[in-house]
Amino acid sequence: MSTLLAAFNEGVSHSMSGNHAAAIQVFDRVLGQDPNHVLALSAKGSSLASLGRPREALKCFERAIDLDPETAEHYRNAALCQLELDEPEAARELLDEALQLNTEHAWREAAAVEIASLGEALATESGKHRTRGIGLTGKARYRHARHVLEMALELNPAQLEAARALADVWSHLGDTEKRDQYTQLAGRLLRTAG
Repeated sequence: MSTLLAAFNEGVSHSMSGNHAAAIQVFDRVLGQDPNHVLALSAKGSSLASLGRPREALKCFERAIDLDPETAEHYRNAALCQLELDEPEAARELLDEALQLNTEHAWREAAAVEIASLGEALATESGKHRTRGIGLTGKARYRHARHVLEMALELNPAQLEAARALADVWSHLGDTEKRDQYTQLAGRLLRTAG
């Protein structure tokens, strides 16, 4: 096994164990030897995103896209960063590209679940416990979460948790009509799932 591959595997091991800071150091070593190592770029981006550093992660994913424009995951990961940065239009463009590259329904559903998880985290985290997003507070934070959750439901309209989270978001935004709309949607989804 080459030294580069061994180092990359060490970084992946750190990342999988949740030690993202150590993983980033290892991926930086790999990238120091091979700046075009797409897997290390992508893995570093994922670790940065896990640490709540979406701007830095986005740069890794954009570079990965430049080097490997046929891999849908790079676009999806960059879209998640853009969503976290509250740039829904940029995220939509990246996600559209990802969906053209990978048309599998299961992949689309998985992307929707990831997006919904981000939206839920944005809607529920507060104050010193915030690890996701760009530090918005009050209604701005809920509007940010709304953009993300709406995109998740566009991708997969059968997401019960996203519908529930959107009902809660609209409640915080003071729109009872929208809250009721998403509460009813969640009820319908629950009945069809059971």
